[in-house]
Formats: sequence, C-alpha cells, structure tokens
Amino acid sequence: MKKILVNEKVSPDALDILKQGGEVMYMPSGDHDEFKKLVKEATAVMLDTTIKFTPELMDMAPNLKVISRTGTGVDNVDVAAATERGILVLHTPDANTVTVAEHTVALIGAVTKHLVFLDAETRQGKFKTARRLYLPIDLDGKTLGIIGYGRIGKQVAKKCIGAFNMKVIVYDPYIDDSVLTPGIVRCSDEKTIFKEADVVSLHVPHNDTTSGHVNEALLSLMKPTAYLINTARGRIVDEAYLVKMLEEDRLAGAAFDVLANEPPVDGEVFLQNPKTIISPHSAALTNECTVRVACEAAAGIVDYLQGRMPKSIFNRKGLNL
Repeated sequence: MKKILVNEKVSPDALDILKQGGEVMYMPSGDHDEFKKLVKEATAVMLDTTIKFTPELMDMAPNLKVISRTGTGVDNVDVAAATERGILVLHTPDANTVTVAEHTVALIGAVTKHLVFLDAETRQGKFKTARRLYLPIDLDGKTLGIIGYGRIGKQVAKKCIGAFNMKVIVYDPYIDDSVLTPGIVRCSDEKTIFKEADVVSLHVPHNDTTSGHVNEALLSLMKPTAYLINTARGRIVDEAYLVKMLEEDRLAGAAFDVLANEPPVDGEVFLQNPKTIISPHSAALTNECTVRVACEAAAGIVDYLQGRMPKSIFNRKGLNL
C-alpha cells in the first residue's frame, strides 16, 4: 500500500482526503529524526517549511514520487534534485493569496501607525507622553511600491487602494501590461520603487536571483520617512544593513513576517530594534487558510496517486509534463 508522510499538524479534512490515496503516516510533532525514519517508506510527502528536503533525504526514500508543499514557496526543497530523480514537487499558489495579502495590509497599517510601540507605551503608564509623539502617518495619498506583481502583490495593491486610497507603483519584469488595473503605474526600473515609495512591499520568491537582492544598493535609495514590508522570504533582504538604516534614522520602520533565520537566533539584531514589527512567518496561518492550503496540498497528492495530473506542479517543465 502507498504511504503518505505528513510532517505537520493539519486539519482532519486534509487527512481524510489523503486517506483516499493510501496509508497516512501522520507526525504532527514535525520531529526531524522521526521524519528521517518514516520518509524511507513514503511514496508521497506533505511538507511544511521546517524540513529542508535535500538530495540526501530523497535518496533515503527510494519509493518517493511526490512532494507536496503546504504553501506557495518551495525554497526548502531541492527542486533540481527532485526533478533529476523524477519526483513531482507540488505547491499551493492560490490557496493563501488573500490571507497573505490581508496580513501584509495589516502590517502596513500597524507599522505606519506605530501601533505596537504605542500599545506598549500606553500599558507602561505613558499615555500622555505617547499620544503627543506624533509618530503615525496618514496613508491617504501616499505611494505604495510593490516588488513582484503576482497573485499576492495584486491583492495588496487592490486592498491598499480601497482601504487607504494609496497610489500604487509596481515593478515586475515578468508580467504583461494587460494584468495591470487602471490607476496602477508600472516602473521599468526597480530603483524607482525604492526611491519614490512611502511603503515598499516585497512579493517575490526566494531563489538564486533574489537572494540578498534587497541590499545596500536598493535600501539606501529609500526615503528616511519610508517603510519596508516583507511577507515573502527573509533571505531576500540584507537585514543587517536594514537595521543599520533604522538605527541611523535613514528609514522610518520595517514590518516582516519572514526572517533570514527561522526561528531567529539569540541576539538577532532585527528583533531588538523598536522600529520593527515581526510576526513568526504566520501570514498564511489563519484558521481558514491552513485548512484550505492543507486540503489543496492533499488533493494534489491524491490526484497523482490515483493517476490524475495534479493542478500545481512546480517542476512541470523540468519533468516535461
């Protein structure tokens, strides 16, 4: 019987779907040693972000045919190695779009209104002094710059126009002008985004091209009154230089859902800066979205095991499907 390994806590609905494809080996603890033992028997793996799926792990699983990520990004899977071994890599690019966009907009509001700081000050008895610091800014009429105008970027633009009446400029060399909605301005040079935007929001995958790409050359272009938002991947940004800018008052603030080190290491400078807001890579982890993502990831596995073509195969071209 085909065996399906699940290395995270998922909804009963997703487990019920998986049972249609084979025996489910459910390990909600996410323990790495247990994973190594069970993966040897797996035909399919439903994977979160806590396991780095290396070629060595793949070679421990001679029956492995499909890896299904419960999320959009597949940067914790060696896709080239999987493709070389004929293993399908699935992901769920549609299931978390609205959820991550909502979280992004919430971070924009929270960091520009200094809500976390003002909450802490108020709780510490500094009501009178905190309210006269005049730290928050109006977002009405301000410019939002989006790097990566894909599914999530589009939703963030739509929501910020509707909620805050922001102007939106975008940079994405991979899109066609036809996907732009009226009022959104496309920039041919990403430097323009960093120079002109009051809020820059990142929505690109982590890969060899984007790793460390938002570095001193781009960050130093930002206005001292501007804010950086990252709900994409932590390693896209040079966090050390970003903190340096915050400390030198060359940037107003930053709000991240993702970090280069996850979980963060002791003494992480980014966490210690009062101008930052950080959530624990939880933008997609609402009750509704976790169920939706898990069910879609599970359905992809079952489709493959029952002889159907899964909807979202990340390495489709590499496998010539």
